[in-house]
Amino acid sequence: MKHILFLLLISISTSMVAQSGQAVLILKDSTQIKGYGEISGISSIVSVKFKNDTLKYKTYKSKDLIGVDILENDYYRKFRYKYIDGDKYPEIMEIVAIDNLSLYVRVYEGGVLSNSFLNEASFNTLPNQTVILDNGQEISLSQSRNIYIEIDIPRYSYYVGLGDSDQVEHLYTKGLPFAKSFKKSMKKYFKDCSALLEKVENKEFSKDNLIDVLEFYNQNCFKSNSN
Repeated sequence: MKHILFLLLISISTSMVAQSGQAVLILKDSTQIKGYGEISGISSIVSVKFKNDTLKYKTYKSKDLIGVDILENDYYRKFRYKYIDGDKYPEIMEIVAIDNLSLYVRVYEGGVLSNSFLNEASFNTLPNQTVILDNGQEISLSQSRNIYIEIDIPRYSYYVGLGDSDQVEHLYTKGLPFAKSFKKSMKKYFKDCSALLEKVENKEFSKDNLIDVLEFYNQNCFKSNSN
């Protein structure tokens, strides 16, 4: 009998998109320093590097910073450290919109590792091997191998938090196989806003316009004691 076992694995060594350029470093005491900054790293191990005319190029940790603003196309992209779902250590993410309920995003590259475990004998590429046990019994073994295919699919993880609070909650992840769907994620978080969920159900809101979802919620459903 021919068997093919297909396993889809997620790469935990996902690279965060590197950002660099003219920057403003924001220290814990809210002091702002202008210079050149860079954000890079692997998964949650993300570093902020910075230098200027008086500071040598060095890596800053979350305990030193509130965040960093990096200039891109005449616009400063704002990155801030936030605690996700009450985690002990903060992670850096980009501000999408600040409101009663604010929206943040973390972007990753190279998001999927596909590991296909194939029975090569079923493709007639490798011969079977026969093993003789101590009792004289012969067992036929088919050879197999792992085939890894790297698929470059970006992953976007969105988070929400009250105002500019340091605490945020995971809302939705796009680009991750088997992750909770957009509709299910919206139903879970915005269950107190039936008008919004109706728009999601009618496909007036989709995963590509999350900022519109947040704007609608803030204007029509937000309460000071929400979530």
